[in-house]
Amino acid sequence: MCRFPMGKVRHGPWQWFLNRSIATILTGIVLLAALPAMGVIVASSFEARHQAELRAWDDIRNLTRSLIALQRGVLRQARGVLVALDHTEEVRGRRLAACNRLFTNLLRDHPELSNVFLTDASGTVVASGLPAFLGVNLADRKYFQEAMTTRGLGVSKFIYGRATKKPILVFALPRMDADGRLLGVIGMSYYLEGYDKFLKRIELPENSRITLLDPDGLRMVAYPPTELFPMGGRLVPRLWAQLAAETADEGTFIAPRYTGGDGLFSFTRLRLAPGEPPYMTILVSAACYDVFADADKQLRRGLLSALIATLLALVIARVAGRAALGRGIASLVDAAERLAGGDLLARDKAAETGSLEVRRLGASFNAMAETIELRERELMETAAALGRMRAMLSNILESMPSAIIGIDPAGRVTHINGNARELFGLDAEDALGREVGASLPQLSGYMPNVETALRERRSQVVEKQLLPQHGAPHLMNMLFYPLVANGAEGVVIRLDDVTESERIREAVEKALVDKSILLKEIHHRVKNNLQIILSFISLQADEAADPAERERLLLLGARIRSMALVHQQLYNRGDAATVDMGEYVRSLAQGVLSVFKEHTAGVRLVCDARPFPLSLNAAVPCGLLLTELITNACKHAFFPGESGELRVGCRLENGQARFWVEDTGRGVPEGFDHTALATMGMTLVRELARQLEGEVRIAQSPEGGARFEIAFPA
Repeated sequence: MCRFPMGKVRHGPWQWFLNRSIATILTGIVLLAALPAMGVIVASSFEARHQAELRAWDDIRNLTRSLIALQRGVLRQARGVLVALDHTEEVRGRRLAACNRLFTNLLRDHPELSNVFLTDASGTVVASGLPAFLGVNLADRKYFQEAMTTRGLGVSKFIYGRATKKPILVFALPRMDADGRLLGVIGMSYYLEGYDKFLKRIELPENSRITLLDPDGLRMVAYPPTELFPMGGRLVPRLWAQLAAETADEGTFIAPRYTGGDGLFSFTRLRLAPGEPPYMTILVSAACYDVFADADKQLRRGLLSALIATLLALVIARVAGRAALGRGIASLVDAAERLAGGDLLARDKAAETGSLEVRRLGASFNAMAETIELRERELMETAAALGRMRAMLSNILESMPSAIIGIDPAGRVTHINGNARELFGLDAEDALGREVGASLPQLSGYMPNVETALRERRSQVVEKQLLPQHGAPHLMNMLFYPLVANGAEGVVIRLDDVTESERIREAVEKALVDKSILLKEIHHRVKNNLQIILSFISLQADEAADPAERERLLLLGARIRSMALVHQQLYNRGDAATVDMGEYVRSLAQGVLSVFKEHTAGVRLVCDARPFPLSLNAAVPCGLLLTELITNACKHAFFPGESGELRVGCRLENGQARFWVEDTGRGVPEGFDHTALATMGMTLVRELARQLEGEVRIAQSPEGGARFEIAFPA
């Protein structure tokens, strides 16, 4: 049973609690009040750790994606180089001595390459950049078998070069004749140690590893290099079994590391095409202890904060309970004296016992004391919040990468962060409170900017100013920002060192210029070489006694001219990526007609070529295809001496590139089927259309002639 004011006696669940001492009651109240806050702190700590874990997983996944992009770039580059080599005259003409010289020059210019080679259908090397490789049979190599079987790109497992004795990765592309028969492969090999140059540019988390595995689990690349994980060594069987058990081509898991402790693992299997076995597996790992170190630190800090807050709450409650002692008037007087002396926790114990007047007086006194305590606590909390805000702002300024200097309207330094102190070689005590000219003479020339920022209430920006740093001049960007708050005025100066970024920008610009010059020179040399070849063919055609032989040489010259025109336009325009098809088609048509001028003396060329860009990969086969169609019209559309029109055009419609060759001649025979013709010209037309993923259509022109049209994705 416990008694309440007004002499009423009540029974209930609070009886036991209210019969305790004031210290016990206050302790219980504080604990109950603190429980929600403690719960929030603990929950926030666990949430922070969870978020840190998620960030760690994201980091390791992003690193894996970067490696995927790198390897796909290597694959595209290898495929592109092999296709380009396969289209060279040396390889097409099977001029083995010239191929050897070409391949040797490639190895000299590209030290990352181990070898470039050419084989026959049996796998015997017939041309190589390394003379020691000639005559070697590669029929037992995976990449040769894969290229010959799939008629697509083949990639090796981890192997040692037979000539270089170093770890290499080989890419091979099948070569076929016009009838689709396999002639052999053209291949190139990379030194696997070259991957380290790319991986050194990637910032890895501490104790992280990157491993590239072949289909048998052998390490093709192990970075960072260490004797524990040699190249060519087999992956730990336990991890290889774990990877084999994963059904998806990419994923993550946690497993024990070979060096001890658990690790985070992210993997991706790379395939040359869907449904084919993976040719490489990328495995990235990081130690859980290092990755989750920050998360665990945040969790421990949060739990420690909750524990300290709880202990402080208990101590405060205990002190408050001991301070609130006494009965009746003596208790009230004692409480009043202590309250007057600054003890805000003083309370009248007689408010629960004694006469009605004493209880009322004690209750009023306690209410007053509680009001005072509440207001004082609010003031203290406000002051603490202001202190925390000041500390937070100071921490923000100190953690900023820029040098920060605060100046009042009188030109005195009010704040200088660590980066500014390091920049100017000052101690805070030597700079604070002094005028800028005395403490920071390097900035005295910028005081007009400070005055302008204060006067006009707007920021002033000064870029790329030379200021000394560690005895050497550095380029600095400076921002003068006016501050007006709570009657206080001043200017904040922010200094950012842009020396390195400017150096990088200039280096990038120079590299782009060098690249442009190099590409232009390459196109120029290719164009000149093709022109020389054309000259030889023209001379040979002039000397040919057999008309059929002369016509074959002229047709060959027209085909080569179509490729030379591409490089000539790339050289003239300075654009190494695309060709203006309007200009190209006009030049090509005029060039072919000039070759067959004896057949087309009375034929007028009508060109309706709309300009649009086309990539280099599509422009070359497209030019060859148009050459065949225009040549066909020149030879077969008109009788010798007959007059007429030859109409050539192109345009871009709805993402489709359309080209047509139309004549007013005798047209095509009834029931003509170009797919059934086995002539070299029509075979080339069909093969080039297939390469462009396009379709050739033949129709009758309004004048009764023939119209050939091709459309393919631009």
